Amino acid sequence: MIYPSGVDLWLVVMLMLAPMTSLVIGVYLLQQGQSGGAITLFLCAVATASLTAAATLPCRYTLHDDALTVRCGLLCYQIPLSEITSISKSETILSGPALSLKRVLIKTSKRTHILSPKKRESFIQHLEQSLQTLDREQPREES
Repeated sequence: MIYPSGVDLWLVVMLMLAPMTSLVIGVYLLQQGQSGGAITLFLCAVATASLTAAATLPCRYTLHDDALTVRCGLLCYQIPLSEITSISKSETILSGPALSLKRVLIKTSKRTHILSPKKRESFIQHLEQSLQTLDREQPREES
């Protein structure tokens, strides 16, 4: 099951601010006859928009029978379900592969993962069901 990340409007505005500012100033310079400076700013706009897209798109979480795959731009990793110790709602501002502040904290013995599935309640419910199914199939070791 694939759960896309929720997206907050304020974050989209912040991420697009640099490329849009470069475009606006580039258009102004073009109107003033300074095509060299305008081209430089247009290239900066393309570069920053491309880097932003590479770091954020797509942002989704795929729940498999034995693992949760986290994909955010070029970042992609798996969290084995057997390593999950707790799941909780959060609105933390800490960094993670999440494009919304309506977040889910997934704790393992090694670290805490911060995700922001669009359908947070459904995601948590499905993940908890998967953990229960896994527990019935093979009990996890207690620490």
